[in-house]
Amino acid sequence: MAYQADNTLITNREMLGALVARPFVAVFEFLIALAEANPTARQLQTLSETSDAALATRGLTRQGEIARIMGGSYM
Repeated sequence: MAYQADNTLITNREMLGALVARPFVAVFEFLIALAEANPTARQLQTLSETSDAALATRGLTRQGEIARIMGGSYM
């Protein structure tokens, strides 16, 4: 009798779970991409990457910049 190693790294149950979850993952990734394409989100990301020291050298505050970017929707 010959020995055949079963060296698969994924089971059928895992493959089925991944197959069922894939449409939900795709929709979620699409929604994330849609949100990141928003100009307001891009400006907020840029602000997030800017240090407080860099804002202070330009005479700006983080709260003031958030209020400017968000406009009337900022509380």
